[in-house]
Amino acid sequence: MRWRSELTLYLGAFALFAGVVLWAQGAPPAVLVTFGVLFVLLLAVAAIQATHVRRVLVVGSPSSRLGILDLNLEGLGYDVCRCAGPANRPCPVFQGRPCPLSDRLVAAIVVRDPDETGRYAPCGYAFRIPEVIVEEHLAAEPATIGRLTRMGFDHGPESVIATMEDQLR
Repeated sequence: MRWRSELTLYLGAFALFAGVVLWAQGAPPAVLVTFGVLFVLLLAVAAIQATHVRRVLVVGSPSSRLGILDLNLEGLGYDVCRCAGPANRPCPVFQGRPCPLSDRLVAAIVVRDPDETGRYAPCGYAFRIPEVIVEEHLAAEPATIGRLTRMGFDHGPESVIATMEDQLR
């Protein structure tokens, strides 16, 4: 999703640069207006894309399973933010401070390692968004209470994403 926005902005910059070069070369006004309109349209498309980003926070220690989950989310058009989680770094929410990753999130997926202990990351509660807690070896079917779902990663990343999307409806 991110590369589409960047490509649109690059094309807009290219159109603006081409318009300036053509203006310096003494091109007719119709050509300059065409490049100006093209620049404004590409800028508008980039602004629309930026406002409709569906951002998901994925919390957990880096692993190949999380990499696959990230790729699947990005393939479905989600922008993925990563956080190492409270087991790997101090959580600002636990410390009573705002989280810097809370900008325009639609959901959070918290993946816990089998040896991880302590409290769950409070992303869903703190940001008032749906949260899916994924535990490595939990074989039970997904259990949902309000905006919080707990499930096992043994069902695969597609099942995690489907559960998250069910909560978004």
